[in-house]
Amino acid sequence: MCQPELVSAIDSAPPVCVLGLGLIGGSLLRAAVRSGRRAWGYNRSSESADAARADGFDADTDLVSVLQRANESGAIIVIAVPMPAVDATLAAIAAHAPDNPITDVVSVKGEVKAAVERAGLSAKFVGGH
Repeated sequence: MCQPELVSAIDSAPPVCVLGLGLIGGSLLRAAVRSGRRAWGYNRSSESADAARADGFDADTDLVSVLQRANESGAIIVIAVPMPAVDATLAAIAAHAPDNPITDVVSVKGEVKAAVERAGLSAKFVGGH
């Protein structure tokens, strides 16, 4: 016989950390915040981070501090950088937030999967997009 399960009224959705605030990553950050999620982002160039901040979103150009924050909060990390930056981004994740769940919105899947494997992060990765 099925037994009812009590469901907590506490929101258990983890925060979202978006790495790369271009068209897709920036849109994802904005959508996450609009849906009520705690979210912040990183971008290498200050132009995109400044634009996000000007619109009232939490964005930074310091990858290490963004990843340390993700690590401390258990945030889902979304990789939204161009493919040439994926390896360096994964290396930073491996160094500063290796236990966080990771997904991506990068356009090519095979190359991202291979990069994730090289970084030793396969156990925490669910490909997206």
